[in-house]
Amino acid sequence: MFTPNAHPLMPRRASPSYTLAAAVRRHFGLTQAELAAFVGVSQQQLARVEAGRKQLGPGPDQRLQVLARQLPPPDGHGPAAPDFTDEALPADPAGAAETLAALRQRLARCQWRRTDLAYQVGQQRQPNQQRHQRRRWAVRVLGPLLAAPLPRPDWLAPGGPALPLPPYPLATPDAPRDTHWLQGLALRLAATPAPLSSAAAALARARLAGLDAEIQALTAALVEFPA
Repeated sequence: MFTPNAHPLMPRRASPSYTLAAAVRRHFGLTQAELAAFVGVSQQQLARVEAGRKQLGPGPDQRLQVLARQLPPPDGHGPAAPDFTDEALPADPAGAAETLAALRQRLARCQWRRTDLAYQVGQQRQPNQQRHQRRRWAVRVLGPLLAAPLPRPDWLAPGGPALPLPPYPLATPDAPRDTHWLQGLALRLAATPAPLSSAAAALARARLAGLDAEIQALTAALVEFPA
């Protein structure tokens, strides 16, 4: 039986409190802040009371007894609390339907995010960062080079052509065709996401593992959810 101002010391902070304040909180499902507001002390003061390091003053203690009086016998003369387990709760079709819809929505969201992340991780197996950067550079520098006409040596200049013969003299440039090809390359490059860095790929794999675990838990919950 609980008595006012009986505050046994707790051996450890992690141990449950057996003070009257803690009993009142447990019985009515109150937080420390809520009970503290009722008795007229701060939440920190009530925490010290429940830890056995402080006692309530006469005024707050009398306020606490207002609720303590409503505890079930033998500690008070209030009613016993009903069974609040899931099996004992009355059926709530509307709440069940809302919960089921929320579970399905979350599952769909996780599956979509997993697909997106899996694609990003897969990009790490595509051409690496250096090759991707080189392709971007090639698109940038080849544009003016392929579009520019080749200089023609002046064969009539004294002493021979003023310009040296170009390398690969058998090459057959075609500016419109080559520019069109380069534009296609640029479009394909723009549609290809850049490969992930090592750190970004590791983070994506970690998130992927977390999503896999959540998807598994949500799927199991939907299977066990009452129809």
